Amino acid sequence: MSESAFRFLLQKDAQPFCPSTCFIIADPKINDRKVWTLELERPKGAEWVLQIDDMKDWMLHGKKAVRQMFYDTQNPRTPFRELDRDEVFREYLRKILEKLPPEYQQRRKYALMPSIAEDKTRIRYKEAVEAAIPGVTIIPEPEMVAEYFRLLKRTLKLETGANNVILVIDVGASTANMTLVLSRRDGTIVGIDSKGAQRDLRIRALRGDSVANAGRWVDSHLAEVLGVSESLMDKDRENRDRVLRAIEHAKVKASQTGVDILVEIPSAGAPIFINQATLKSASKTLAVSLRPLFENLCERLYENQTSSEDAKRKSAPRLSERQVTSPGEAYRLIDGVLLAGGTSLLPGFEEAMLASFFPGEHRPSVLRVGSSFAVAAAAGGLAHILHNYDPPRLREPDGQGGNVLRPALESTLSYPLILGIKQPAELEQQVTVLDPNDPFFDDGGIRPIENLPSLATGARPKMRLVPGGAAGVAARRGRKFKAMEVRQSPGKMQIEWDAVKQRATVHSDQVNHTRSTLWIDANILRKRQEEALNPFDGPMPPGALAVDAAEDVILDLGMSKIVALTAERGWVSAEELERLVREGLDDAQLIPHFGSLDQPIEEKVVREGGGPRILDSPADRASHADSLDQTSTPAAAVGVEYVTDQSYEKGAGNHGEGGRASEPLPQPAIEILVPTILARDDSFNWGTRISDAQFSNALESLRDVLKGAAPHLNFDDIVVTLLALAVRPVVLLAGPPGCGKTTLVRTMARILGVEAGKTFHEIAVQAHWDNDSVLFDKNGLLFNLLGDQALSHVVLFDEFNLTRPEYYLSRLFHALDGGKGMIAPDMKIAPCRVLGTMNIDDSSRPPSPKVIDRCFLIELAQVPWDVERPICLPDFSSIQPLPGLPNVPADDASTDERIDSVLKALHVAVAENDLRHDLLPSRRALADIKALLGLYHRLDLQGRDLLGRDDLVDRVLASRILIKLSGAFDQIQPALDALDKAVDGMEELQRTRRRLKLARQQSRLGFVSPWH
Repeated sequence: MSESAFRFLLQKDAQPFCPSTCFIIADPKINDRKVWTLELERPKGAEWVLQIDDMKDWMLHGKKAVRQMFYDTQNPRTPFRELDRDEVFREYLRKILEKLPPEYQQRRKYALMPSIAEDKTRIRYKEAVEAAIPGVTIIPEPEMVAEYFRLLKRTLKLETGANNVILVIDVGASTANMTLVLSRRDGTIVGIDSKGAQRDLRIRALRGDSVANAGRWVDSHLAEVLGVSESLMDKDRENRDRVLRAIEHAKVKASQTGVDILVEIPSAGAPIFINQATLKSASKTLAVSLRPLFENLCERLYENQTSSEDAKRKSAPRLSERQVTSPGEAYRLIDGVLLAGGTSLLPGFEEAMLASFFPGEHRPSVLRVGSSFAVAAAAGGLAHILHNYDPPRLREPDGQGGNVLRPALESTLSYPLILGIKQPAELEQQVTVLDPNDPFFDDGGIRPIENLPSLATGARPKMRLVPGGAAGVAARRGRKFKAMEVRQSPGKMQIEWDAVKQRATVHSDQVNHTRSTLWIDANILRKRQEEALNPFDGPMPPGALAVDAAEDVILDLGMSKIVALTAERGWVSAEELERLVREGLDDAQLIPHFGSLDQPIEEKVVREGGGPRILDSPADRASHADSLDQTSTPAAAVGVEYVTDQSYEKGAGNHGEGGRASEPLPQPAIEILVPTILARDDSFNWGTRISDAQFSNALESLRDVLKGAAPHLNFDDIVVTLLALAVRPVVLLAGPPGCGKTTLVRTMARILGVEAGKTFHEIAVQAHWDNDSVLFDKNGLLFNLLGDQALSHVVLFDEFNLTRPEYYLSRLFHALDGGKGMIAPDMKIAPCRVLGTMNIDDSSRPPSPKVIDRCFLIELAQVPWDVERPICLPDFSSIQPLPGLPNVPADDASTDERIDSVLKALHVAVAENDLRHDLLPSRRALADIKALLGLYHRLDLQGRDLLGRDDLVDRVLASRILIKLSGAFDQIQPALDALDKAVDGMEELQRTRRRLKLARQQSRLGFVSPWH
């Protein structure tokens, strides 16, 4: 068996990647323009499917944020869908994660970030990736390509005494991207900021840019050169795309074989062939068209070297040596070209590129990646990550070396720096003071901090400076808040960033002590101090590198390929990686069953026929509808077609009278941390389970209505309650009297569409109840639930814990949680969901742990003193009730680092101190937590700004895990100590920290209770 350590987690037909194509599926019978699903494989037999081949290109370069998808292009009243670019991209990323084998889904994830010059697009792309891949770390793609050649292939030699400016060119099917990667010539590998400062052991990419002059542009150019009939090109979009696909096929085959290839398109004249001369001419035209993009990069490079007197002084010897006196001569500073992308393999392109970009005698060396750019970038990124472990997990065998520099390249810092400000009686407000994607990060200096809250003179707010994003729990641990004194309102502050020392410091003339307190050394965030448990010491082929296993997965989302890589124990070499790309994966490297894109997926629709068309705007749709009135071609007579950037499948569905699509309504090794999720019993469920898109769209409509109708309601409470009801049949709302528990339940009843007295039942619990006869006897309050099973019900138990719930709810608990609705051998209740309210005060009887374990507890905060509360519920008549709750899969692998950290600390404390095992969450609770996190992720609640992940994690920790902390203080103190350390630095977890603080305050009583 091969011990090659780099394992490809996404595979297709034995290839170490999967295609970037995705498919949008819709049901023409649903008249909601926002309801669709996405798959990475075409579903068999689906009636309405749209193929998208340009997902990343649309995200980065698409001029239209919304595309439209039509069911029947021959019918002006056809159903249609509106596809929001960001929503589609986030769902696309989530589907990619689902394809990873389960045992790898919980590993640390890194995503390669393409070089994007435009700020707005860069931020939008980054935010979409972070929303779709929880906890992901973003690393720059061009620098990782350089790492592939330096660390793995070892043909990029950054030697002492040699200045290194590397041009990375990726000419793919959709776009051509160019980026400059810099290093220094003084014996260290550094990047250069605009002031010419050195950065030890760092390589950095100047911001690149891209244009559409790439493979598809070449195809259009060839059509013109070959004299393809204008009638074929101009007839309609579908015919044009069919012609371009035929040209592309012939172009690729002619490039690979070196022989003339027939272009298989209709031609009234002589057959059309593509030959080598035609391709070399196209290569020259392409190279000339890319020169303006290259000249822009050269201007940035020259500015980088000469933007200050200090930069000019340090760069003078190099500029003089290369005879560079202007931006037009800056190309002479470039030492090497990394040439990638399938279009770069056109005959004559390398020569044409060198002639166009580098006139005169200066010619840099060229290293080729070819069409395996995505694999090279991902492999270079993984090598970079492994090399930045301490000690490194990517090593050369003893006895090899030379004067080629081998230290790990430190790329741009992946994490933003956050200033946290906490004022009295307010939650922490976080302000991003330094973003690694901001050019200021490259340049350094001092600038004002924007978006700060106003601080009153004499105030003493608490502040801290911490790494944000995916820096992780450990990076924030120990960075506590410090009290400051505001000398002058509004408390303006500045951030000083030393790009050489990688140190950030906050300065202020209006706030005391910032400089001595608010600073951070970013260098400590670059290394992972973690030794390998079992370092590899086995035999290796010549030229290979030893690899130690690591819990890291790197993703490269290419224009045509998606690559996911991780490191197992073994060896790796560039030759082996290139062989796998060329010949395919060996049997030992194939991932069986799960994760393979060859797996058949569940069919969403089983009817045949029909087909979509996609347009970019309502104006396009209107003009297209007008043209449909002029055609007499039956839709059913038109065959299935595929296009390169959008796929059209024309076909008529059976619409009857038709009609316009209606508008939609508004550290110790412990293996018991998270057990295998129990399969969920859906045989007794509540109501209709609806698609993720339907549910998320309904939440968006609800949020928009509540902003005007009921701004006093906490929308987060509503969303969390709906998620909890989807996961668990009994939900408890706890809080002080008057905080709105009963109002929230009645609001939920309206949202879920249940009717008071018929399917919504309000029951005031009485203190004398000692059995459930008051509920299920012939005249019982819930007797009608024993009759008609067709309707789903919602039951409110007000003052849930006024008597012991075990007395009157024992049989109901059993029926709802595994009993398939049976409260007796001959008695079955209708599907229902239970909501209970309970006050948290000295007069309340706390529910027993076994009751809490069977419920999902949601704690509500007291309303602010200055909020005006209406005496009645808001009017929800403007929205349609939710048609159901979302499906909750039993095999979701979602988790959160903070939850894992708390669970680990609690398990270790219980095991090492021999504490009561009932302090640990049950398998039921752990399964609920994972299901809730998975549901949150699938519903895109972060991307749609419907619920913050921090808030959800905080509620889960406080109400589903820490709620079990009770008993004699000396018996649970070790657990409290461990938990305090686990949440150190997690200031965003307000409820969690408050519960732990409450337990500490109860120490003088000798007994801890979560309810007082």
